[in-house]
Amino acid sequence: MVEENVIRQDLSFAEMAQIALALAADPQAGVGDPDAAVARLYRSLHKVKRSYIRSFVALMAAVGEDLPFPKAVPRDLGVDVARKLGDGLEIPRSRLAACASVEEQNDLLRGLVQGAARPVDVRAAAAPTARQKYEFRVGDTKVTARNGEFRIRAACDYSGIERTVLERAVRAFQDALSRKE
Repeated sequence: MVEENVIRQDLSFAEMAQIALALAADPQAGVGDPDAAVARLYRSLHKVKRSYIRSFVALMAAVGEDLPFPKAVPRDLGVDVARKLGDGLEIPRSRLAACASVEEQNDLLRGLVQGAARPVDVRAAAAPTARQKYEFRVGDTKVTARNGEFRIRAACDYSGIERTVLERAVRAFQDALSRKE
């Protein structure tokens, strides 16, 4: 039944890890530890996928409720953080809990994986070059930015919006970017 829910609900690795941790913590379940819970719950999944879930179990066990957006942690980032946890990485839980956005949370985790004392500040990064490209999400909207190009991909039908409204929005966008912070 759990396996069917994983497929039907398209659960994230963090959610699958939380389920395994909850099962392991339940004394009536008869499962001694999270590894056994992963093996029991997800036995029909491929062993690589179970390995990813175990990595997220380590991550979720280390940060608990202090991870504000667990579903938004990409697989590779979660695996990298779990690997660093095994090497003795200390996660600043209070800083993690204070993250106000998915981007801020994932930047903090990436910074920890890369050995940075603080998360990467995009505004303080070097000026973009022709070869640099940034991609990030704001809600369900994907934004791509590179030299001379800024692309927004969203479910919105922009062709249905009046041209004057779009022009006003683009002007406001350009004005906001040209202001010094």
